[in-house]
Amino acid sequence: MIDIIRGSKLPKQAAAEESFCRLYDYWRSVTPSDRTLPGRQHINPAEITDLLGRVALVDVHHDNDRIHFQYRLWGSIMTDIMGQDCTGKFIHNLFSGKQLETIQHAFESVVEFGCPHFCEVTWGVEEQESRRYKRLLLPLAADGENVNMILGSIAETEPMIEQPSLSRYAR
Repeated sequence: MIDIIRGSKLPKQAAAEESFCRLYDYWRSVTPSDRTLPGRQHINPAEITDLLGRVALVDVHHDNDRIHFQYRLWGSIMTDIMGQDCTGKFIHNLFSGKQLETIQHAFESVVEFGCPHFCEVTWGVEEQESRRYKRLLLPLAADGENVNMILGSIAETEPMIEQPSLSRYAR
């Protein structure tokens, strides 16, 4: 499920996560009245210390007609959940196939529409078993309009999900 969030309320599934509510409310509170969107310069980590382990900052790189996304910061709790620290890595070096397509689309939607984004996904990273996550993405714009960074967070909804093995069907 993918949702662009319009208006001032989180979807019910996102609002069920206390950390998402806190991050979303903080993001809205730091948006200057004369701007459409807050920028990284408005985010004060000292004001959200309880959330930092669940926070990722993603840089938006424009390269001709393509957009690339690089994790500038990857929180320690997210590292525990995903099984690796993604700081400094581009999404196309971390994910492939349907996972990459899903993440690329979500990030591009945040950039294109300048709106928050929420979704629930199930997948694994590299050798990790598949898990179910909720993900919240919030646009940041240094100039107040053009998204150049994404503030994101994930919450694990089910610790482990066993994927059916296809090997038993191969003969």
